[in-house]
Amino acid sequence: MEDSLTAPSIASLKAMFEDSANLTLTARQQSRIDDDYFHGYQWTREEKASLAKRGQPDNVFNRVRPAVNGTLGVLKQGSTDPRAYPRTPKDEDSADVASKVLRFIADHNRFDDLKIRCARDYLVQGTCAAIVEIDESLQVTVTDINWEEFFYDPRSRREDFRDARYMGIAKWQYADDVAAMYPDAKADLENEIEGGGAMVDDTFADRPNDASPTVAWVDKRKRRVMLVELYHREGQEWRRCVYHSGGVLAYGPSPYLDDKKRPACPIEAQSCFVDRENNRYGIVRDMRGPQDEINKRRSKLLHLISASQIQAVDPSAIEVDSETARKEAARPDGVIPFGWQKVQTSDMAMGQANLLVEAKAEIERMGPNPAILGRQGESSSGRAQLVRQQAGLTEQAVIYGGVEEWELRLYRQMWNRCRQYWTAPQYVRITDDEGAPEFIGVNMPKQGQDQYGFPVVLGYENALAEMDVDILLDATPDTANMAQEQFQVMAELAKMYGPQEVPFDLMLSLSSLPGKREVMDRLKSKSDEQGQQKAQVAQEAMQLEKLAAQAEIENKQADTALKVAKTETERFNAQVGADKAFLQAMGPAAGVSGAPYGQTQEPAVAGFSGDYGSPP
Repeated sequence: MEDSLTAPSIASLKAMFEDSANLTLTARQQSRIDDDYFHGYQWTREEKASLAKRGQPDNVFNRVRPAVNGTLGVLKQGSTDPRAYPRTPKDEDSADVASKVLRFIADHNRFDDLKIRCARDYLVQGTCAAIVEIDESLQVTVTDINWEEFFYDPRSRREDFRDARYMGIAKWQYADDVAAMYPDAKADLENEIEGGGAMVDDTFADRPNDASPTVAWVDKRKRRVMLVELYHREGQEWRRCVYHSGGVLAYGPSPYLDDKKRPACPIEAQSCFVDRENNRYGIVRDMRGPQDEINKRRSKLLHLISASQIQAVDPSAIEVDSETARKEAARPDGVIPFGWQKVQTSDMAMGQANLLVEAKAEIERMGPNPAILGRQGESSSGRAQLVRQQAGLTEQAVIYGGVEEWELRLYRQMWNRCRQYWTAPQYVRITDDEGAPEFIGVNMPKQGQDQYGFPVVLGYENALAEMDVDILLDATPDTANMAQEQFQVMAELAKMYGPQEVPFDLMLSLSSLPGKREVMDRLKSKSDEQGQQKAQVAQEAMQLEKLAAQAEIENKQADTALKVAKTETERFNAQVGADKAFLQAMGPAAGVSGAPYGQTQEPAVAGFSGDYGSPP
């Protein structure tokens, strides 16, 4: 047991499952027929035998699968993106973190592929379901539930099962595997296998089965038991119970909480349509009639064209029996015996052909029309095709809306699992469209110091449990045609204005060229190398300019020094000339002697002392 709660009796638990199996038996059997039509098994054994007796072919012209696949293709092309919106102004930054966390979980679970698998069950059998859980490493896991293994409250009337009192999974498991998960139940399992167990209807039978009308809770030959995981509501609280026909293996409140911290059911289911008897079905149910008409009218038309009917026109002139005449009429080169003639069946064939055309048109109307699939007007603009697609989706908006509603509830379940179990610090990887991964930290502690200087945790950054956001879906249509149209417009502008105004890297980023990321990386690497070379050349030019400027400054300084020296020399020479003139004017008194009259003699400068010009 998971806690101290007292588990219901095994009889009451088995009654829930058997009640669901019995009251939904008709709907489940019809869903199996819908699945056969999708896979092309559209003639019954009796019809094939009857056709063989009449010599008619039992060809199948499957229009159901293309119609369903077309609807699935529209769902796959119309991408949806989870988006968190803040409830208060302080949660604006938290909303972006929550959006990235949900995208990471979706990528980790390959949610786009899971959604398409579930949508096929939604369209064909009528109901899809998935469960959001936590694995051993506390990672959020989303697992789709096979429609044959999913059971529910048969009195639920809503397409989204919000009024269901219980939902669960009934799955065949080997007894050894169950004993490994629940060692205390090994003895009960052995006793149950030896006993054989009770019977349930064959829609829950193991696959492939031996065409038995009913199947037991226990398969003694293969040592397998039907293991049931049940989530049922007691008041406002959901509880989880795991059991087989021999006993309860686990019981307690659901370990998963909702946004109000209450135990919740982790299973999200959605039905396409629900009739007044609570029978759930998909779009294939309406296709079965037109599909039968296509197969049978094609077979009848082919028989009318290839077979020949004869009649006797003159019984008295008949020379051969009717069997011989029939064989001759059936041969391409046969000769009609005298007295017999072919019966004209062209009016019957024309009537069958006209009705066949109407049946084809009816079944094609039930799936996506050519406008939605983009098969009309390939030469028209992307905007015009998008408008036609939106108009064509009007009839199927309710069908697509059910899938989007189910997807939104799953994202909210993922967010509740994160807030409940992601309490430790960790990094979340977000891969952008253009390559490089981005990492964000959640529940990251903020380190600080107390008043004594010791390290303490002041709080947590991006704490998921504290975020208060609303989870919504942003649905975006396929924009391939519009993108191609925009690229063509840019190509025309590039021709008009040239590569200077519309550069090549811009055109490459707008194109749908395969592997353009590698080409853009190479161009960027080459551009970076050229930029480095240009930067190096520019740096060298700047250094040369600095050296030239410094040399010019030094030259100017040298010219200035030369001019100063020249000026000083001229002043010195002028002073010397003035001194000579003064000495000559002084004559012998100045100490100039021994020189003939009319000649000059340099003064004996060494003999002077005291003031300038004074004798010694």
